[in-house]
Amino acid sequence: MSLHKEICKYLARSSSKPLNKLEFEPTKRKTGALSQIFKKVFFPYYFKFIRAPYERWQFCAMTKFLREHGLMYSDKDPVIERAISLLPKDIQIKRYRRMLRGTHINFLRLYLHPSEQNYDPYIPYLAPYIEEAKFQLQEEEELLGYHPYDRRLYTGGTTGFGDLEPGMHFLVSIPNLYGAAIPHSLKKK
Repeated sequence: MSLHKEICKYLARSSSKPLNKLEFEPTKRKTGALSQIFKKVFFPYYFKFIRAPYERWQFCAMTKFLREHGLMYSDKDPVIERAISLLPKDIQIKRYRRMLRGTHINFLRLYLHPSEQNYDPYIPYLAPYIEEAKFQLQEEEELLGYHPYDRRLYTGGTTGFGDLEPGMHFLVSIPNLYGAAIPHSLKKK
């Protein structure tokens, strides 16, 4: 549980008056005649004839790249790293071989044979494992103070100082209050 949630809970419990919920009403922005014309005339055609074809082209280009290198869409993603440890051995091996083959083909500046490119690279083969991995990462972050995207443990709890070693910040070690005993200050010039 984060610090701001705990503070909010404490304030809600300790306040003498009941807190009334306020509805957010966005203010009406005045728009000029030119912007209204753009919204009614230009934007629909922009999205229909420029933006949508560009996004379709982007999707097709990504699909072509994945097929040419023999990869799947979910093969490279930060949350996937945890889900891989939950995979059965045979799916792990297939994924590893796909990555190896894709890297090798990319290094050689080649593509897979067209007969091997006829598959859907967007099959969510990791979907059930990803849900479990997200749950585990969230649980770890709350309980241990581990931040999965920074990939390091905060030794000072969940203070957010980003300590790499015990005793590196002023809450744990008094000399560090004045910058003493920090590794970069020990270097001789």
